[in-house]
Amino acid sequence: MQIKDILLTVGLQEHEARVYLAALELNESTVLPIAKKAGVKRTYCYDILADLMKKGLITYFEKNNRRRYVAENPEKIADNLKNRLNDFKEALPELRSIYNTPTGKPKVRYYEGREGVISLYEEVIKSKTKSLDAIASPTDIYGEIGDYFTSYIKKSLAHKIKTRELITKNGLGIPYLSEYKKPLQEARVLPETVKISTDMMIYDNKLAMISYGTEIHAVVIESSEIVQTQKALFELLWQISKNSD
Repeated sequence: MQIKDILLTVGLQEHEARVYLAALELNESTVLPIAKKAGVKRTYCYDILADLMKKGLITYFEKNNRRRYVAENPEKIADNLKNRLNDFKEALPELRSIYNTPTGKPKVRYYEGREGVISLYEEVIKSKTKSLDAIASPTDIYGEIGDYFTSYIKKSLAHKIKTRELITKNGLGIPYLSEYKKPLQEARVLPETVKISTDMMIYDNKLAMISYGTEIHAVVIESSEIVQTQKALFELLWQISKNSD
């Protein structure tokens, strides 16, 4: 495969690939030599160079009152591709849920690893939800993402998310409550016999379940019916749990 054809596969148009390669070979040049080498009209070449500058592949400088163009290092193309791939990976859970979900069925999204779980908490903040109910083990949360979670609680407060949380009593359960600020944030303590290593969140029409076991992962189910059932169970636990005061 020719170099020009490879550039086409990474997102450049035919004329952009020719102009970029011409500028790359000429090192630095005014527009006319680039246009001749690329085989395009000089007036059209200005527009192509402008498009390549928007893509970060061409720069210019003034010399003797004339604009001279310089092609960026080809590594810049590789960096752009890496950034686009990272953006795609961030969107992949949602794309999977769309692909895997028949119309009318619950939407399911999966998150893997520490960074994946943190991205889920950030999505909760960005969702602009007005309220959130949770059942959690602070010991496990802080053991895995403690450096992040304190900031999450503050963000939740700043976004005025009314939060009710049922927490385990063991370990960091009680100290964890010092981060909460009433009246927006309220917590109750589960019976001592309850042992969990998860965080479950109910917000809008979504149920998020995060596992802090051997492998950190999470799943979000988007379903009004499932959320309605989970909220009913949460209310029962809320009534039988002890006030944190």
